[in-house]
Order: sequence, then C-alpha cells, then structure tokens
Amino acid sequence: MVLFKRGNLYWSDFSVSGRRYRVPLKTSNKREAGNLEKARIAEAQGSGGLQPSTASRLSFAAAKEPYLSRRATEVSASTMKLERYALGQLSKHFDSISIGSLTSGHIVAYVSARKADGVGNRSINIEIGALRRLMKQFRLWGRIGDDYKPLREPKDIGRALAPEQELALFTAASSRPEWAVAFCAALVTTNTTASGCELRNLKLQDIDLVTKMLNVRVGKNRFRVRAIPLNRTAAWAIERLLHRAHQLGASEPEHYLIPRRISGKTYDPTQPPSPWAWRTAWRKLTEAAGLQRLRLHDLRHHAITKLAESNTVSEETIMAIAGHVSREMLQHYSHIRQEARRKAVAALDNDTITSQLERWQTPSAPLGEPQLNGKKKDLLVGAEGFEPPTLCSQSRCATRLRYAPTLP
Repeated sequence: MVLFKRGNLYWSDFSVSGRRYRVPLKTSNKREAGNLEKARIAEAQGSGGLQPSTASRLSFAAAKEPYLSRRATEVSASTMKLERYALGQLSKHFDSISIGSLTSGHIVAYVSARKADGVGNRSINIEIGALRRLMKQFRLWGRIGDDYKPLREPKDIGRALAPEQELALFTAASSRPEWAVAFCAALVTTNTTASGCELRNLKLQDIDLVTKMLNVRVGKNRFRVRAIPLNRTAAWAIERLLHRAHQLGASEPEHYLIPRRISGKTYDPTQPPSPWAWRTAWRKLTEAAGLQRLRLHDLRHHAITKLAESNTVSEETIMAIAGHVSREMLQHYSHIRQEARRKAVAALDNDTITSQLERWQTPSAPLGEPQLNGKKKDLLVGAEGFEPPTLCSQSRCATRLRYAPTLP
C-alpha cells in the first residue's frame, strides 16, 4: 500500500487478493488521500473484482474470458453455447474497443448492422443481453443501460402449413440429394414434434426400430424428455438417417445419429452436428417451395396444430408427445381445439331438421311462458326473484309477509 504523487494529485498503489490496483485519488491533501485510499481498498475487498477505473481500460476481447469463466459456474452447458455464440457475434464489432468506452451509440450501430443482416429481434436481444451481463460484472452497464431499450419481440407461437404447402415443402426437399439431411429432419419433426435441437442431440441408443420408439433425452429444457412413437413416415426418415450415420462411421450406441462434419468428407460421430449443419440447404429448399423464412421449428408447431385439430387426440396425449409447452402455446392450442370441436359439432347438424326449426316454433307457445292445463301457471316467486325461505320465528314471519305472492 503506497501513496504517491503525480503532479499535484495523490495516487494509491495497493493489492487485494493477488490483484494490483493503481487508482487516482484526485486530491492534493495527504490526509484526505489517506481516507480515500482506505475507502478504495474496502471497496475492492468487498467487490472481489476489478475497479471500474481499471476495468474500463480492458478491451472487449480481454473482458470475455473472465466473464465466461464466471458464467460457466452459474448456467448449464447448453446455455454456455448460446453465450459463446452471442459473444462471438459481438466480438466482430467490439473486440478492439475498450469496454469503458462503449456507449449507447455503439449499441445502436450494432443493432442496425444486425438487422441489416436479416437477424431477428429476439436473437439481437439475446446478444445484447450477453453484453449487458458482461458489463454488469465490471460495473459499467449502469452509465449506458438507461439509454437502451430491448427490441420488441414477436408474440406469434409459430407457423402452421396448409396441406398444399406441406406437400410443396417435401416435394422440393426430396428433389436434390444434397438436401437429404434437411429433408429427413423435416419429416421427423413434422411427424414427432421433435425440435431441431432435439434432433441434433439424438444418439443411436435413442432409437428403437423394433418397437418404433424415439427417446428424446436432450432438448432446450428438461421438461421435454419423452418417448415418442414413430409412425410410418417418421420411421422411414429415421432409417435413412441411420443408414447415413453407419456410412459415416457411427457404430456405437453413444454415437450421434447425425455426425458432425469436420471438413470436406470427414465426419466425427462422437460429436453432434452444429446448429447450422443444414442451414444453407434449408434456406434453399424453402425458397424452392415458395415458403421463405419458414423455420424448421415451425414444423413442430405445425405438428402440434394437427394433433390439436384432431377430435380423437386428448390434451394429455398432446402433452405426452410434444412435452412441456409455455402458457402462450397452451392458450393457442386451446383455441385450435375449440375451433375443431365447433366444426365437429357443426357436422352433426341435419339439414332436413334445421330447415324445420322456424316452422316448429309457434307463437301460441313461446318459450319462457310455462302453461298448465291451458292456463298460465302462477309462479310462486316474490319481488326479490326467489321463493322466500321457510321462516323460523314469528317475528321473522312478519317481516317476510311483504314477499308473499299477490294473488289476482
């Protein structure tokens, strides 16, 4: 712990937990400098990290590593993949900039550049969220946080296809051999509700072609672990992917159904494919089918919609097949089921009967006026609209007499 002067102002040089701090105290009074030094030491001991004045000089590239090391102790491995991807996108713009010099203008420029690349609002919010957490770790977000507002995210659940659109999609997908993986993945999703993340993490041990079952063990959340029966179409697509996996060297139960492409024609069956394994093929085949901006995840929504529209599939069965869904999705599919029930009940109408309804309704006996032996029935209902209760005492009887019906 050393106090020294630079020009007319005092500085402090001290170490806390093996870290050295050299901070300006911005005073020429030695006694005041001593008090300020004690406060800064206590501040460093309490925070356990770099002071903002020191952290502000770190470049974004240098700040990523301590952030990721701390973040890895707080979240799952799958979340860490998203964090690294988000920071990778941010690095393309901010790597050479010190985090202390980042302003709201830098963020606005970044958002504009990402939107120009066709990136959705949700993806941009995830990336800015990673930047916010990184800067909060070094206590630097507060000075610019109030100037940034997250982008509005779409509330739509997904996209369901009409029968002719579904046929156009699979006709286009099956037309070229280089689209084979995307074609099979789309068939499996449409017939099992398995998402792209779940398909990428499927292993050979998760497939049982004898009993026609698909065991989904890894997904974006732990509530979607489930066993899904394979129909004829899904089994056909899974068999094609299995044949391809065997050709690429997958032989052990823990090998992946879709091995990762390392380079050229080299594949590693011990690793799952990247999230962008069939992205190029998917974009091209959806354009060929006239379904631009269709996501593979939309086919999960399409599959659940078809289940919800069926009158023979219960909500419990849908949940067992599709797994855990959000409240918004439950409400959405509930509306679909109500509409399906309306159509089912409407099919019970008999045109011959409904054509007679107006003739059967005669003005001599309108509904709501009960009759007895051709005379209007007296209703024993008081002024309050309900028949008075049985009275328990003479005093209460006197107070209730006014509610007795008045006979003509």
